[in-house]
Amino acid sequence: MLHRRQFIVSKNTHALRPDWVSRDIGGLVLSHCPDLPVRRVLGADKTVWHLLGLPVQTDPARPDPVEALAASRAGDIAELCRSWTGRWLLLNNRAVHLDTGGTLGCFYGMVDGALTLTSSAGVMAQLLGEEASFRRPLAHEAGLDWYPLPGSGLTGVRRLLPTQVLDPARPMDDPGFLTFRRPFPAVPPGFSDSLAYERMESILVTAIRNLHRTLAGPEGGHRPLMLQLTAGYDTRLLLAAAQKAGVPFATFTFDHRDLTPGDRKLPPKLARLAGVEHHLIPCPPLDAQRARDYAAHTGGHTAAMDGEFYANGAWDGVPEGAVVLHGGVFEVARCFYWGQIPPGLAADGEDTAARIFDAFRGKLYNPPSHCEALREWLAWVVRTPDVLPGGAMDLRDRFYLEQRVAGWLSAIDQGVDLTGRQLFQVGNCADFLAIALAMPVDVRRSSQHQAELIRRMAPDLLSEPINPPQPAVLRQLRKLPRRLNKLRTAIGHHLARTSA
Repeated sequence: MLHRRQFIVSKNTHALRPDWVSRDIGGLVLSHCPDLPVRRVLGADKTVWHLLGLPVQTDPARPDPVEALAASRAGDIAELCRSWTGRWLLLNNRAVHLDTGGTLGCFYGMVDGALTLTSSAGVMAQLLGEEASFRRPLAHEAGLDWYPLPGSGLTGVRRLLPTQVLDPARPMDDPGFLTFRRPFPAVPPGFSDSLAYERMESILVTAIRNLHRTLAGPEGGHRPLMLQLTAGYDTRLLLAAAQKAGVPFATFTFDHRDLTPGDRKLPPKLARLAGVEHHLIPCPPLDAQRARDYAAHTGGHTAAMDGEFYANGAWDGVPEGAVVLHGGVFEVARCFYWGQIPPGLAADGEDTAARIFDAFRGKLYNPPSHCEALREWLAWVVRTPDVLPGGAMDLRDRFYLEQRVAGWLSAIDQGVDLTGRQLFQVGNCADFLAIALAMPVDVRRSSQHQAELIRRMAPDLLSEPINPPQPAVLRQLRKLPRRLNKLRTAIGHHLARTSA
């Protein structure tokens, strides 16, 4: 079902299917797929909010998101949401707030003369009709394989950053249309390592327990909880947290063409150690129509392998309605791009955008509009340096949050909506990331904080290696198809060098 779990906000009603729901939100209309959870909440100051998606409370001392929102005032939102995780969006007719990493995204632009917001580039393209102008297609792992924010893959359509709050009552050229929201709370002075690990463990375990409680009830549809398991740190950490949470869940791995020996052999062993089931799900041949449906649903905003899992029917091997624990946000605090993006770049440097672009070999694979979007993002970074209280956030880490997560990962999450399952990013929590980002750099770069959390929660899981190396010859052979794909992309880019 195309555009499953998506929404539109405009002064006009846009019901893409007969079963779509339309709600008045004070001069604007929120239209959405009935599969998208939407809760109307009246705040303590009589502010009416609509909470979309699946937010989960991670602080055992705080109430669930709906209850917390009902007791809040409009000015409390940043403080209120810092302990939420999951994929969600909060809006009314004067403000749109994204989750910490912007994983439930918001595209915006003018449609029929009216400001229109939507979670999907595919929806926006359908609304624009013949006026929709697509930029050059993405290619898997070729250059920047997402459309950098605040741009998008549609000319004239922009995308909200997770550090921005949008006021839909204002014109797009009004200075108050976009305002800054600091994503991270301050870490208390003297916060020791032991307290940090205790708090991070509590966040992860509480999140999974509360998620299970939500899914197990009538409102949650009694949906199953799953974990997509690999040989890496992120899913090992989630396995440890889910085991410590003591909730029922199962694990699976897609048996795709790029699966490494470690990702094939270790997940069943790890699942046995944790006392849960594991399923190796086959990946049949691609279906061309399903591939076209996926491209239409995402608006061509992801070239990741996850699209193949829909096109080849692999997701059909995961229970219908399942919520899948996913570790896609943890690397915000893992210094992921520190080895690729040059150190010491200043956001206001004349050549910073070009140097980031070059770090991804953008001139070989991407159109000029990619670099221009990076310049716009850097201009926003210059205006809003105070992201981490008490210290500057390294530009490379902020790039991961506002580009890799809000651009690349959110498009993957949106694509999975089409399958009837959904990804749940457990680490997408401001409280968790603030603590992790405060860890020493050497700890973060070597993933020592994740290993320590696993040791605290489920030490037996460390008896198996993490991401074991492949034999050199096998590794090079596995890279060959990707290199051929990149070569095709580079040749195509050279033939269409001047296109946007």
